Amino acid sequence: MSAIYLDANATTPLAREVMAEMMPALTGHFGNPSSVHKPGQDARALVDRARERCARALGCTPREVTFTSGGTEADALAILGARPRRVVTTAVEHPAVLGACAAVADCVRVPVLASGELDLDALRRSLAGASLCSVMAANNETGVIFPLREVAALCREAGVPLHVDAVQAAGKVPLDFPWDLISLSAHKIQGPKGAGLLAVRGALKLSAVQAGGHQESGRRGGTENVAGIVGMGAALERAAAAQPTLDARLRPLRDRLQAAAREIPGARVAGGDVSRVCNTLNVVFSGCDGETLLTALDLEGIAVSTGSACSSGSLEPSPVLLAMGYPRELARGALRFSLWSGNTEEEIARVCEVLPRVVARARR
Repeated sequence: MSAIYLDANATTPLAREVMAEMMPALTGHFGNPSSVHKPGQDARALVDRARERCARALGCTPREVTFTSGGTEADALAILGARPRRVVTTAVEHPAVLGACAAVADCVRVPVLASGELDLDALRRSLAGASLCSVMAANNETGVIFPLREVAALCREAGVPLHVDAVQAAGKVPLDFPWDLISLSAHKIQGPKGAGLLAVRGALKLSAVQAGGHQESGRRGGTENVAGIVGMGAALERAAAAQPTLDARLRPLRDRLQAAAREIPGARVAGGDVSRVCNTLNVVFSGCDGETLLTALDLEGIAVSTGSACSSGSLEPSPVLLAMGYPRELARGALRFSLWSGNTEEEIARVCEVLPRVVARARR
């Protein structure tokens, strides 16, 4: 890449190995997977193999895996497909989850602490009478990891199914926590855009949100995106295998950048003192505007973001930071740095050199 790319939580580049596995579905096996002739069944075999690979990575059965167009659709299917009377979620969820929950008549948003950690006592109190709980595994803006084993125990005690949005956790932490429904997206783990999945444990019943044909066990109508599904399977398998190595590579780079940011007067690391995924750093710079900093860094050849890519263009400060108690003016000065496997020590050294100068110029 010509730029130093530090926006992996928005998207990642397609891995060459994943693209190579997708090529047969793009060039040779063009049949409709629902067709009974050989071209159709050749395409069906590719879908079936991808489903098996995803199931192995998640520790579930292939029948429990439903392919979608991405994480947003997977979240919508989990929440709206469950038809909950009352849904419990958190104040810092991704817009995909909050948007779906907004369509539920009775929705409770559990607060977080100033550290970004989930308020488990508030969650416990909120679960009474709920028919679904939707909690992210790792925050897309701060990287803060939620204690899903404790969350799952509370949900089991209350008899409430747990949906986990694991889009930002895949490839960064082991996906060995309890869940009843789990959402993933391919393009966050060097797979293709337009592909994702929702896995549903056991006998949980979901209504289709995208009505149509019989595809995906009746949960998601429409002809399958065979190439995207193949890419989803390849990317998830690859990410699961590489997770320990990725953590060992990126955590020291992230920490080096974090140390340099903390040396800048008036800089605060959001969620900096609690458990976070290895690649994410959110820094709030007082006396600055995040969009101004983003543009200045872009001119230096450094790509970062001010928060969720799904909320870009909004003039409002990050809802995640507001939920953590940051004042509105301070929250407007936030930058998110999210690393990927292609980042190098030389790139991080360059960012550490440029960042103080850019912040000082923005303040002037």
